[in-house]
Amino acid sequence: MNTHDTFNALAYFKDLADHNKLAKENGFKSCYCAGVEGINDVIQEFRKTSNFIMIDDTASQNTYSKGVSFFDRNVYTVFILASYRYDDMADREEKLKLCRRIFRQIHSKLLHDKETLAYGDSLEYMDMNSIYSKELPKYSMNGVTGLYFMVNNDEPVDLTYNADEWE
Repeated sequence: MNTHDTFNALAYFKDLADHNKLAKENGFKSCYCAGVEGINDVIQEFRKTSNFIMIDDTASQNTYSKGVSFFDRNVYTVFILASYRYDDMADREEKLKLCRRIFRQIHSKLLHDKETLAYGDSLEYMDMNSIYSKELPKYSMNGVTGLYFMVNNDEPVDLTYNADEWE
């Protein structure tokens, strides 16, 4: 069995969040959320915790053909959010810069892990060359800024028809 068959991408992203020095120094808590809607549940904790790295545990999936092979594309989304003083745009900008730095550090760690084969061939199908990111608009969540990024992971899938599976 290849290691990518058992690779847990969600746990990998959480591990990255838990071991980033800049995130730890700034009190970022890592957790899972259930899609964009699940962010609101976590945001309720902003009274206790100011900063979060949230891994969306509802990965989007698409099966597609590439020639004669088929692949499952899983899209993993990670949110990096920091609270700022309400109506303090200078503080907002500083917190957004912090989120950007953490994102760049995570991206560089992804590239490093893939290059050094630190995770065997687990990262083989993860597309590190094109990672989409989007910053939150100024007033999308009062007192909260940050960004999210999305990583595609295209793994081969066996769609061989098996007559024994049918009556």
